[in-house]
Amino acid sequence: RPLGAPNDQALQRRIVSSALDLLTASEGPVLIDFPDEAGAGVDADRQEPAVWACPVHFASSAADETDLDKMVAAFSREVAELRPWYDIGFQHHGRTAVGDFDPRSASELFIEFARGETPKLPDQSQPLAAALRLAAHDLKSFYFEAVIAKPGASVPDSATFSHWFWHETAAGRILSVIRKKCLAETDRSLRMVGTLLLVPMNES
Repeated sequence: RPLGAPNDQALQRRIVSSALDLLTASEGPVLIDFPDEAGAGVDADRQEPAVWACPVHFASSAADETDLDKMVAAFSREVAELRPWYDIGFQHHGRTAVGDFDPRSASELFIEFARGETPKLPDQSQPLAAALRLAAHDLKSFYFEAVIAKPGASVPDSATFSHWFWHETAAGRILSVIRKKCLAETDRSLRMVGTLLLVPMNES
């Protein structure tokens, strides 16, 4: 990333300012390293992973929620607590990666399926397997956009966010339940979704 990490305006401003200063050099061409960028001069393979903490603190942790009803309640609380931050981010940027399923419809779909109910799909012509896959993508996008919308929040890399989502949220646990239910279905498309398209292989 030639201009630094996304949304790090202070670092990006220093990089651009440093680049403009090169125009005043008495001789050229000039090629220098920018000393202020994170990780400069360090072998990327030897760098320690950055520590990231979710800026949104949920009312209760999902870590010990194992009973399905408690898990569903924790999941619903998470979605409700993240929604205001998601809305702020959307208003600020004017765009979102959430497409087919808004947070409410995605959470309702997963809760109904986890409870063994017949989900009420917004598009009744859409196969359930496709709906689960799209809703999972939209739910993860919702969580990501919500947690980076809080003022001062840093943007986690994909591995850091993935670990947080799958290990520290009720949403990750609900999707793991959905995956297991899909694998037990007789419908081939649902089994395929459960095998490949809901939970990353390294998190299942």
